[in-house]
Amino acid sequence: MSKAHPAPLQRQLLVALALLLLPLIAVAVWLGFEEVRETTEELVQQAQETARVTAAAIDRELIGFDRMAQNLSSHPAVQQMRPEALALLRAQHEQRPTVIDLVLVDRDGNLVARSQHASAISRLWGEILGPAAYHGGRVVLPLTVGPSGVHYVPIVYPVKDGDGALVGALGYYVVPQLPRDGIPQLSLPEGSVVAVTDRMRRVLAHNLDGDRLVGLVLGDERFTDGVERVFGQAPALDGLWAINVGIPTSVAGEQAVSLGLRAVPVFLLGLSIWLVVARVYTQRLAGSVAHLDAAAQRIASGDFSPMQRRPMPTLEFAQFQNAFDSMLRRFNESRAALDAQMAEERRMREAVESLQRQVIRQERLTAVGQLVSGVAHEINNPLQAILGFAELLQMQHELPESVRNDLQLIQKESARACGIIRNLAMFARQQTGQAEPVRLTDVIRSVTDLRQRRLESENIELRIEDTSERPVMAVMTELQQVVLNFVVNAEQAIILSGRQPGRVTIRSRDEGPRTVLEVEDTGPGIAAEHEARLFQPFFTTKPVGQGTGLGLSVSYGIIDSLGGTIGYRRAPAGGAIFYFELPPVSS
Repeated sequence: MSKAHPAPLQRQLLVALALLLLPLIAVAVWLGFEEVRETTEELVQQAQETARVTAAAIDRELIGFDRMAQNLSSHPAVQQMRPEALALLRAQHEQRPTVIDLVLVDRDGNLVARSQHASAISRLWGEILGPAAYHGGRVVLPLTVGPSGVHYVPIVYPVKDGDGALVGALGYYVVPQLPRDGIPQLSLPEGSVVAVTDRMRRVLAHNLDGDRLVGLVLGDERFTDGVERVFGQAPALDGLWAINVGIPTSVAGEQAVSLGLRAVPVFLLGLSIWLVVARVYTQRLAGSVAHLDAAAQRIASGDFSPMQRRPMPTLEFAQFQNAFDSMLRRFNESRAALDAQMAEERRMREAVESLQRQVIRQERLTAVGQLVSGVAHEINNPLQAILGFAELLQMQHELPESVRNDLQLIQKESARACGIIRNLAMFARQQTGQAEPVRLTDVIRSVTDLRQRRLESENIELRIEDTSERPVMAVMTELQQVVLNFVVNAEQAIILSGRQPGRVTIRSRDEGPRTVLEVEDTGPGIAAEHEARLFQPFFTTKPVGQGTGLGLSVSYGIIDSLGGTIGYRRAPAGGAIFYFELPPVSS
């Protein structure tokens, strides 16, 4: 059996090169066709993007007109159709170079003012009033040719008075043109077409032959001028206009040829480095392994910062790097989520503790309320009897003066005890009236009538800053009692501290979803160690015999039953501010 003789090395190299060139040439031809196809798709996308950007620029221009018209329409001179509106029209005209004239027409179609006396536009002023009256909003009219041959588009805005009645219309006469900030950003190839058309495909603006084509109704073939193009389109002005962008398809072929010419030296260079590919490839593999190993060592040492990504020589190494990076990111996200969960648990625990304190306080107040309710009921009847008999005895004229004085003292102290019992009953919430809408202005006025003279006699100024307008759902007498407690406490704080002359300020205002009333005084304020106990029953900072310690606790019960909040804070000048907030009556 004969053995095949090995071919010479030169022949084997030639055959190997030939076999290598054939698939490379086939791949190059296929890549050329693919390049033409992909470039054509990119041109379509570029045309569509150019149309969209140009449409957005035109819409921004229209928004500018809308804002100008809104500002003009809200001006009294425009709403009242006074000649003074001329200066406003001229000022707006100077801000928009595309506006050739700006007119103001009354509801009878008569011209009131115009920014300039241009002969380029039609003077049929009634033509802009009809669409404004019919649509009640901005109207973009069709392209119009003026007496001098100038093409323009009237944009009409209605003008309404304060009651919403139509009193006239504003007319912007705009020369359509392509926006300067739309097309240059995308650098269209030479020979590209950009045109603005209306719904009837009438050309409003054209980048290549605008002077000849504006005003004509054109089909797609008229845009190409014999040049094959790909087109993109985007609507503008709520679909009234359309932006048409065409890019020559020859650009795709030119780019494919250019790419092919660039590929020739690359092909030759690839053949020249054929022998060193293996060595370079091995070095890249070793470098990739070293990079991943360094990242693993860094994480093992406790450094969890994001890894630095680098190109990988093979798909397997790239997938391994992606998986490694994804694992590290998920770990960091899990750790951040755990930290956030722990912070949320701390916040919830603090909230629960706060609620527990509130529940304990409420239970304490409830227990005290039940106690004082029973005490008030048992004591009120004998006190009423004592007060009644004291009054009857004083009606006897033959009583000695000393006995009469004693009876007056009995009557006075009995009345004081009855007042304390009423406060106790109010604190226990056994005497409630029917809630109804109450204005804080009425409450402030009633309290002012009660304490104005007393405050003046003590050299204390009473200042009212009442700005609230929304009523609250409450019992009038209960709110009077709360405000009266605030005012009396402020008055006594000033008197006992000797800071006379002094001032008591009653404020009310609507603040967001609440209605607020404050009473501020120029007294010494509340000591920090007493602030936590201000609204507890029977706690008072007044001297013995001058306070029962029930005023603020009763006030707390009243405001809390109405769904409001009550509190205290130190005034900027050092005095005290007692306040309450209530929800207003829903309309």
